[in-house]
Amino acid sequence: MSRLTPVVKVLLILNIAIFALQYVLQNYGIDLSEMFALRYFGAETFAPYQLITHMFLHAGLFHILGNMYALYIFGPPLEEYFDSKKFLILYMVAGLGAAVLHAGVSTWEVQSMQAQVEEFKAHPTPAEFKNFMMNDGFYVYDRSTEIRDFVNDFEENSLNQSYISEATNLIDNIAYAKRNIQTVGASGAVFGILAAFGIVFANTKLILLFPPIPIKAKYLVFGYALYEIYAIYQANPTDNVAHFAHIGGFIFGIILVKLWGKRDKPMRWN
Repeated sequence: MSRLTPVVKVLLILNIAIFALQYVLQNYGIDLSEMFALRYFGAETFAPYQLITHMFLHAGLFHILGNMYALYIFGPPLEEYFDSKKFLILYMVAGLGAAVLHAGVSTWEVQSMQAQVEEFKAHPTPAEFKNFMMNDGFYVYDRSTEIRDFVNDFEENSLNQSYISEATNLIDNIAYAKRNIQTVGASGAVFGILAAFGIVFANTKLILLFPPIPIKAKYLVFGYALYEIYAIYQANPTDNVAHFAHIGGFIFGIILVKLWGKRDKPMRWN
C-alpha cells in the first residue's frame, strides 16, 4: 500500500468534513444540496458552480464510503506516479467531464419528457397517460398499487374530466420532480482515477473481496466500465445511479493519461 499522499489527504479531509457539515446542517433544516448539487442545463436552479460543488457532496454514508475508499486505495500510487499537480488536474477534470456529460444527457431526457407531457395535454388519453407512466413515471407506477389501479380506472373512464384532471396533475408533479433531480458525489472524479490506474498499473493484481481472487487491474477496471455501459443500455427506470457521469469520468481519465503518456519504466505498486 502506498503512503497517503498530499492531494489525496486533502481531498479525503475535504470530502469527509463537508459530509459531516451536511449532516449537522440537516438537523437545523439546512440542505446544502439545494444550492450546491448539480442540476441539468437549463434548469431554473442550475448554476455553473454546481459543476464543481456537487463533487464534494454525498447522498449518504455508503455513498461517501465507497468513493473515499476508492480514492484512498487508488489515488496515492497515481499521485506518486504523475505528481501532485497532475493528479489534482486528473481528479478535477474527470469530475468536471463527468458532470458535463451527465448534465447534458439529463437535459436531453428532460426535453424528451416535456415533449411527452405536452403530447398528453394535447391528447389526454389513457394510452398517452400510461405511456408516460411506464417511462418517466415508472418509479411511481411500479411501487404504487393505487397508481396502477388509477391507470386501469382511467382506461374505463377515458372521457371523465375528473380522471383527466387527476392524470394531468400527476404528470405535472412527476415532471416537476424529475426537472429538479439533484446529482451529488465524487464518483465521476473517482472513475477518472480508476481509468488512470487501469492504464498505468494495468498488470497489477488486485484481490477482490467477493470472491477473494486476484485479478489484474486492467480487467477489473475496464470490466467495471463495461458494466456501467450495460447499465445505461438496460435503462432501468428505478436506477438512481448517474451512470453517464461514471462513464464521463472514465473517458476523461483515459484522455488525460494518453495525453500525458506513460513512463518507459512505470513504478511498481504493491
